[in-house]
Amino acid sequence: MVQQPFKWPNNARIAFVLGIAFEAWDRNKPSRGGALQSPLPANALCKRDYSTETFREFGGKIGVRRLLDICDKYDLKVSMPINGLTCEYWPELIKYAHGRGHEMVAHGWDQGEYLFMLTREQERENIFKTVEAITKLTGERPTGWSSPGVRSTDNTLELNLEAGLLYNCDFHDDEMPYPIKIGDKILIMIPHQYTINDHRMQEEGTRHDFFEKFKDEFDYRYKIGPENPTMMNVITHGYLSSRVPAIDTFEQIIKYAKGHKDVWFARRGDIAAWARKYYEE
Repeated sequence: MVQQPFKWPNNARIAFVLGIAFEAWDRNKPSRGGALQSPLPANALCKRDYSTETFREFGGKIGVRRLLDICDKYDLKVSMPINGLTCEYWPELIKYAHGRGHEMVAHGWDQGEYLFMLTREQERENIFKTVEAITKLTGERPTGWSSPGVRSTDNTLELNLEAGLLYNCDFHDDEMPYPIKIGDKILIMIPHQYTINDHRMQEEGTRHDFFEKFKDEFDYRYKIGPENPTMMNVITHGYLSSRVPAIDTFEQIIKYAKGHKDVWFARRGDIAAWARKYYEE
């Protein structure tokens, strides 16, 4: 059987996917990385970087609800990569987000614990524990996985399938979802797109530059969409895009996309389910 050209539902030109990462770092461990300033030097006598830790806490305390309010305003359902610890630290907020129709994506137990530092059994425990925490809290089993730092190991994809997950978001080798066969099972890969990620506002340019980069990419994808439908994955974080004035840019992005017809506003799980149906036909 010859496979038909890939099309989105209703022949949409673009599948628009917005992610709001709601991450949590273990509060009982010294923080890793430097979200606001450079990391503490190795010889610092105080091992707790309260600058970074409190900067990250902004998401759960204030930011995520702000972002979800804007999503409600435009009737947009998003994908939220969350850690197992997010479920422990902010259970009511996760239940609120899930109740609004947003998708919870399993994102590792602790955002500061990278899978490449774990044995296979430790990684298996991390994945299963995260999936079960989300399932227990929301009543719905997640279908997707995104590794902390977007870095899989030799074992991650196989362990994703073992945990009953249907898709992974860690690879960078395509712009469209595609199947990976592992044994007799299929895992859908939804490639990570780092170009429109709110970390860019910290690293380079202004929020206005960030919006123009988004607009340039959206416009081009929209232009080629009738012959070459693609996916646009916008990635934000609860403690970044929610801050004034970046939250205005967050809203501008949604408003701009919503101002176009023939756009499929989908969650990652929706994309994976559509792709699975396409590749299994």
